[in-house]
Amino acid sequence: MSKRAPLTWLMVLIAGVALADTAKPPGQWVETLTHEALDSGFLSRLPPNVSVVFGLAKAKDGTDVRQLLAKEGHQVRTFNVSVANHNDVVIFNVNAQSGATVAYLVGPDGQLRKAVSYQTGGEAQDLSPADAKAGMAREKKYWATRAKSGQHASSAPAAAPKSGSAQ
Repeated sequence: MSKRAPLTWLMVLIAGVALADTAKPPGQWVETLTHEALDSGFLSRLPPNVSVVFGLAKAKDGTDVRQLLAKEGHQVRTFNVSVANHNDVVIFNVNAQSGATVAYLVGPDGQLRKAVSYQTGGEAQDLSPADAKAGMAREKKYWATRAKSGQHASSAPAAAPKSGSAQ
């Protein structure tokens, strides 16, 4: 047997693993985290201002969600799945020190539907397409890595939102 045969076999194996990883559906991370949130996430409620801007169920009361939470220093991220419509996923990235908040409405396929930003107590403003795309790319990378690693986000609640603010 040639010395190249084991090397060739190894290269084929590596290529197969790489292709298998890229063959996963684009929204796989959303599906994985949605199941986790619905199974073990904390019951919470999105603030009315975000629910209204995103056109979610029971918007004026705030949308009931199952929430996963991740906190690193002053940065708090939440992955929220609407209880009424599991296809509505809202990702928050909050600077707990400054109150700066960005919220992304995402579909079950992982595609960004809408993004807003606001300060605690302020009105939600649409993000520019460029800012929304860049911010969502960072959130997708963060949450997809969490989903892929099997590292579970905490299901503990974030601080209770005040009117006009989010987790």
